[in-house]
Amino acid sequence: MYKRLLLISPCLFIILSAAAQRAEDFLTVAEDGAWCWFSDPRAVYYMGIHERTYTGFVTSGGDIMVACNDHQTGAGGKRLIYSRLQADDHVNPSLLMLPDGRLMVFFTRHGGKVYYTTSESPEEIAGFSSVDSIDLGEMLCYTNPVLLKNENNRIYLFFRGGYDWKPSFITSDDYGKTWSEPKTIVSKKINNIYNRPYTKIVSDGKSIIHFAFTDGHPREENYNSIYYLKYERGNFFDATGKKMGDMKNLPIEQEKVPMAYDGEAANQRAWIWDIALTSDGKPVIAYSTLPEETQHFYNWGAWTGTEWKNTRICQAGSAFPRFSRQKQERDPEPHYSGGIVLDHNDPCRVYLSRPVNDRYEIEEWITGDGGKSFSGRAVTSKSLKDNVRPFVVRNSPPSLSPRVLWMHVNHYEHYTNFSTAIKGNKAASGFPADLNSGDIMKVMSAVADWQIDNFRAVPHHQLDWTNGALYAGMMEFARISSDRKYMDWLYSTGKSHSWQPHSNMYHADYIAVCQMYLEMYRQKKADKDSYLILAPTQARLDYVISHPSQGNLLLDYGDPQTTERWSWCDALFMAPPVYAKLSDITGDNKYLEFMDREYKATYDFLYDKDERLFYRDHRYFPEKVLEANGRKVFWGRGNGWVMGGLVSLLKELPSTSVYRPFYETLFAEMAEKVASCQDNEGFWHASMLDHHSFPNPETSSSAFFCYALAYGVNAGLLDKEIYLPVVNKAWQALVSAVHADGKLGWVQPVGQDPKVVTPDMTEVYGVGAFLLAGTEMIMLMQNNRPTD
Repeated sequence: MYKRLLLISPCLFIILSAAAQRAEDFLTVAEDGAWCWFSDPRAVYYMGIHERTYTGFVTSGGDIMVACNDHQTGAGGKRLIYSRLQADDHVNPSLLMLPDGRLMVFFTRHGGKVYYTTSESPEEIAGFSSVDSIDLGEMLCYTNPVLLKNENNRIYLFFRGGYDWKPSFITSDDYGKTWSEPKTIVSKKINNIYNRPYTKIVSDGKSIIHFAFTDGHPREENYNSIYYLKYERGNFFDATGKKMGDMKNLPIEQEKVPMAYDGEAANQRAWIWDIALTSDGKPVIAYSTLPEETQHFYNWGAWTGTEWKNTRICQAGSAFPRFSRQKQERDPEPHYSGGIVLDHNDPCRVYLSRPVNDRYEIEEWITGDGGKSFSGRAVTSKSLKDNVRPFVVRNSPPSLSPRVLWMHVNHYEHYTNFSTAIKGNKAASGFPADLNSGDIMKVMSAVADWQIDNFRAVPHHQLDWTNGALYAGMMEFARISSDRKYMDWLYSTGKSHSWQPHSNMYHADYIAVCQMYLEMYRQKKADKDSYLILAPTQARLDYVISHPSQGNLLLDYGDPQTTERWSWCDALFMAPPVYAKLSDITGDNKYLEFMDREYKATYDFLYDKDERLFYRDHRYFPEKVLEANGRKVFWGRGNGWVMGGLVSLLKELPSTSVYRPFYETLFAEMAEKVASCQDNEGFWHASMLDHHSFPNPETSSSAFFCYALAYGVNAGLLDKEIYLPVVNKAWQALVSAVHADGKLGWVQPVGQDPKVVTPDMTEVYGVGAFLLAGTEMIMLMQNNRPTD
């Protein structure tokens, strides 16, 4: 059973998401990184000679890492601190900036020693001292360092005790050269070593340290309450200032510590997530309440000076890990909410993660009335993957970007089994659109990888025409890529369907996949079983030629026989190249004869010789419909299909072919018209002749046109001086439509006429067209390489 999430109100989501964007469009701080929320700070900002953020995380393989991002230069880097410590997100490092700008890094195993190291130079992560360790018991976990200036820069390192799982600490007065013996802060009167309070810590950096901690783990504590203590000058106090103990008499009896949240009175267990301070030093906490394992809430609590005021902020859904399990199996971590964190510059602001439309998104919530009410807005929206465990970079100014970091989840089943990235709330840089082979291959690879990675989400049948166009482009890309994975992906896809066309015998759309099949046959021709690739396509075409359809070209979806002919212009991409390829492979001219006859019938019926464009089908003839500006309706992608199909035909037809002159002439006619319809940015639109009604770019048509015109220049069919600027501008426009994660945007959905297009829209055929365009751009770069 695959876990599905408790969803939050879509209406609320619409209100919140107005200024948000997909998480995939935000900056990636680390491709492989994760953290738990009980070792902090996870990231710190420091302004010295440089202005930099330092971020610690653990990789899926258990490497302890530190990243550095320079906000002035944009430069960044990563440093391996410890290799393969433990594949467990509980071991993420915490960071402490020393007064001289050197960085201390602390981490532990999930049950084991404390490890620490210090950078060799201020504000640099290029070199660190050798990693030291202290054995403080096998139960030890989590690190939270604090430096108090008023105690001569004494370092306090807090952790879960290695001998009894209780909140504990050690101190150093020489920046980690030597350490004190460990002490336990609090413990219940009857000490059960398996009872383990969870603690969050914050300090003013001068003389005070604040603690918020629970009875234990919410899985074990039915009424998991939250307690508060403050340390100052060797003594411990409650929120009212009443002394609870001192350094000489530890641990403090936990039952005597006042609660910030009473789980028993509320009849709801809680889990602490963060603690911060107001401008006047009062503590604020953020926590989850968990009335049911599948029902979580986020809460905010503040000390007013006389009492704790607690407010429910919003629903939090349920635990975010996703995994396959039997229905009767219990979630191993049912209390793993998406996460909530306070803005330590302004704790009236929180960032949290909760599910919206089955995806965990990051949101910002603010109270302007002391916690009586909260309003929120989305930071991420319509993300492809979950986003959890946000963290606000410690000491960062409000203007910093990125300032909010979070885990972007590829896979998270358990704290020992995950694949996550670290994202930040700064728009990611796009791909370079420079006209060189390296940059072209880079963006093509990103687009191809994105589509393969997200292919499971494609709603179309794998043999559908939509995917046929994708496969055609992917095949051309696979032929020039040094990475075999693209060809292997295509081969496994075709083989999984036994190289069969789609189900309808005559429909042009249903043999679009055969373009890839026939190219794969050419790749595998020497293999003894290559006939298995060729035979199904050949059998389909042989039957159609032997039993020609009696349908007409008056497309009517209520009359299936009218779809047996090429009665819509898209068909000129889907079917003719298959016949031409098979004719070349077999040497049998009957396939070209049939193709040419059917093609010209469609040409005679749908081609407007005055406009030099194709109508999509007879329903768009000018006597039936016009654009809002009074011009004829010529669909951008429809004519893109035609131009893309013409390229495939011309690549198959030798220069001596009696069929070739017609297609060359048609190609040149359309190319001139198409070039004249390009906008100033380099795009084409959903409508060829009414950009005012359809002002947004449309990338599937733009990619097909870029592909066709680039081919024309490469093949010497089009004047280089005239068309090369058109092609170059088109490619640069297409690259600008690629999101940071490789998603191609601005693709009109499946349709048959001009429609509104938005930046988030994508489709597999758009990707196919993009890859076709890119392969011709690579050839264009090679053909126009400067000579000595």
